[in-house]
Amino acid sequence: MKYLILLFFIFIVYSLGSALYYMMKDEGGSKRMVKALTMRIGVSMLLFVFIIFSFWMGWIKPTGVA
Repeated sequence: MKYLILLFFIFIVYSLGSALYYMMKDEGGSKRMVKALTMRIGVSMLLFVFIIFSFWMGWIKPTGVA
């Protein structure tokens, strides 16, 4: 479970980095930056739903750390 969530986070950071790269290198005619940011938002929402679903199914438990 931890590794799956870690993979989600790695992909989110990769997508954010690729959007930054496309923003700096493209001359405005490409939509690659928009696609990368859209992918990042979609994966972030999927991760959020997956964490809520995992909590509901009992796969993960709150630790009580404040």
